[in-house]
Amino acid sequence: MRLKYTGPKSLISPTGINFYSAKEDKFVFIGAMIELIRVLDHDYEDSKAYSVQTEQKSFDEKSVLDLIRTYVPNLDEQINQWINKTTQTIDEEILRAKNNLSLNYEAKEVIINNIELMRSYRLQRTINKSVYYAGIEALAALIKQRRIYHVTTSMNPKFFHVLHSVQGSLRHQHPILDSEIDLFEEKGHLMAKLRILGV
Repeated sequence: MRLKYTGPKSLISPTGINFYSAKEDKFVFIGAMIELIRVLDHDYEDSKAYSVQTEQKSFDEKSVLDLIRTYVPNLDEQINQWINKTTQTIDEEILRAKNNLSLNYEAKEVIINNIELMRSYRLQRTINKSVYYAGIEALAALIKQRRIYHVTTSMNPKFFHVLHSVQGSLRHQHPILDSEIDLFEEKGHLMAKLRILGV
């Protein structure tokens, strides 16, 4: 198991394979997520504001996996559950294609071959996605545990995506934490702020 970029979501049909660019591989957001975890994981003094310059740094997969394992000890088990679910989905798609009465033999062969051709691609996307969401859960738990009131970043699309994912994760915390994302301009730069409500 390793992290590596694959590409956008694949759309498989009897006529070929297309890619849905709006559904990007979660791999592209992992660096921003890891950077926010590193920036936010320290002790805070009451009512003191902390400011750290975030940048899109490169990362190596081992350090990412090691860092997330410190927050999510069963990370490998979670990844395997995601892999098993995707494998089952792929196998079910192949079975449906074989049993599809509206497709002729050639069309069935094409779609089955296309599904098989994209198996490793889809499994790699699943690994990336599982690591990303495990990290997002860790980041949300960190925000809750450290009682962080807000996180402000540049309006970089990757950081914005991570903030939006964290917002979704906070809605599933117990108790639920409501939040808002505000966009604003500061010194000529567009910024994004995740505000935690009721902390």
